[in-house]
Amino acid sequence: MNKDLYGNKIPLPEDVVGYLDDCYNAAEGADDNTEGFRRNKELRDSKEITYQQLKRMKNFFDNFDGHENDLPYILNGGHYVKNWVDNTLRSMRDGIYLGKKTKSEVLPNQFIQTHQKDDLRSMNRPSKSHSTSIEDYDLQVTESLKRINELMKKII
Repeated sequence: MNKDLYGNKIPLPEDVVGYLDDCYNAAEGADDNTEGFRRNKELRDSKEITYQQLKRMKNFFDNFDGHENDLPYILNGGHYVKNWVDNTLRSMRDGIYLGKKTKSEVLPNQFIQTHQKDDLRSMNRPSKSHSTSIEDYDLQVTESLKRINELMKKII
């Protein structure tokens, strides 16, 4: 489902851009080597964000172990941007889900990806010796049946 979102670009709301600008100005002592510095600058300059960047930001916030006043946390936008990222991702994913769910009520199931199954017979082609051994087996069974029939005729 998330694969449908890759490559999507979302315009950053003016309030988020303004907040990132405030965070940039508040982060005294930050330089190019500080985590979040380049991301902050890129987002403010482009005023848009891709789905992949949103996921990376969510990952940053979810795994951040430091304090709220650490420079990387401030440069990434703190609680304000964290909540915006979470809400944006949720709404994007819900939009895809609801679209597929609605289509599934009228059309064939939209959650199943169409694919072509491989023909197992072509993938596991029996060797020639295998088919010969089956033929030998058939010959042995036939001869055994003939002997059993002959024995039965002698007994009866």
